[in-house]
Amino acid sequence: MNENSKISVNKDISIAQTLPSYFYTSEDIFIKSIDNIFKKSWQFVTHKKLIQKKIYPFFFMKGLINDPYILISENNLQILSNVCTHRAALLCLDESNNSKIKCNYHGRVFNLEGQLIKHYGFEGVKNFPSSTDNLIKIEHFNWNNFIFCSKESNINIKSVFNDIEKRLPNYNFENLLFSSESSETYYVDVHWALYCENYLEGFHVPFVHKGLNDDINYNKYETITFDDAVLQIAKDKNDKIYAHYYWIFPNLMLNFYDWGLSMNIISPLKKNKTKIKFLSFPKIGMEQPKDIPSGINTVENEDQKIVQSVSKGIQSSNYSRGRFSVKHEKGVHHFHRLISKYLK
Repeated sequence: MNENSKISVNKDISIAQTLPSYFYTSEDIFIKSIDNIFKKSWQFVTHKKLIQKKIYPFFFMKGLINDPYILISENNLQILSNVCTHRAALLCLDESNNSKIKCNYHGRVFNLEGQLIKHYGFEGVKNFPSSTDNLIKIEHFNWNNFIFCSKESNINIKSVFNDIEKRLPNYNFENLLFSSESSETYYVDVHWALYCENYLEGFHVPFVHKGLNDDINYNKYETITFDDAVLQIAKDKNDKIYAHYYWIFPNLMLNFYDWGLSMNIISPLKKNKTKIKFLSFPKIGMEQPKDIPSGINTVENEDQKIVQSVSKGIQSSNYSRGRFSVKHEKGVHHFHRLISKYLK
């Protein structure tokens, strides 16, 4: 097969093959993935408790897509384009409590609903102003103070959150507090999908994560697929829930523990360069466990090491495609099926 071949993964996992190696090595396919998948995805913006002012500017997938937006936290939360509709100057560079949005280039002024309310020097311009002179509103979703946005996504994100609330009905999200001390950002020389694949199966746990394997009952590890998501449930040696690991296509991971919630955001920067943003939200009065064999930082380092090994191997001329373990790799198979779906 070659790069011009259609990427397809059979829906029957027992006969399916994994994605071809050229998916990970082709620059053209990487660019197509950005256009077809990430530009149309839901992405995490921030936690509402972290917003200190009315106007919060940010970039959608900074370092990759870089669409500039403004989160308005006053009254009904909304997200607007941060680009002036006149000549494309950025409007807000810093957080503020301003009651209006003013362009520093030619003085155009918008209200916090994004409507153009003042302009200069446009006498004689026909059919002006029109709706296209207002700031574009971006679709957003506030789930238990976690804010997400998407410009044109078809990914079903709400069904995943509904499932979380059904499985964890007593989870006190109001008690979660962001911990900058426990949060980290990593840059790893791997293709973004390789990192996601590793997350989506517990098959490797006995071989890669000795500490974690000592904590969980590997034989009770469960994988459940949704339209655009995967849930993995781990139980401890006493058959109690150890963690719920939710993954939302293409790059968002929500991990629920007794001590709180951690979030992984996997952002491709280049074909073989990925940013991993790890955010920790422990419950009030609790801490994320550290420096223990099963701790998140230990497991993260073990994962990065093995995924970097795969990244080198995937480039070999001696590898093309593999097969799925029916028992252990249901999540990876679902991920590969979603990639082939969105790359059509």
